[in-house]
Amino acid sequence: MLIVVFFLLFAAFFMWSAYNHMYSKEIDARLLDTVPDEFVIVTEEELNDYPALKEAIDTQSYVKANPHEWSKTIDFLDEKGSHVIKFRDEYYQIMFATA
Repeated sequence: MLIVVFFLLFAAFFMWSAYNHMYSKEIDARLLDTVPDEFVIVTEEELNDYPALKEAIDTQSYVKANPHEWSKTIDFLDEKGSHVIKFRDEYYQIMFATA
């Protein structure tokens, strides 16, 4: 009986860890001090489709994003060709983190 209890506790902990890993996604935007050699331009209209990216740029801190938006944002920047962007007259390094 005790073995079954330990097994259930282990399984519950494993499922909780997997859930946290799946849903612990963050986007970060760091303002750069210098003009980078390579960057892509992102417009206000484009950012409207990526609210977590927009919030990260506005707050310049890590912003939680759901897994779908996190992946969608990575795909967007990959398609543009860089994770270094120019928005308005400033340059940002965009980073993605998981737990």
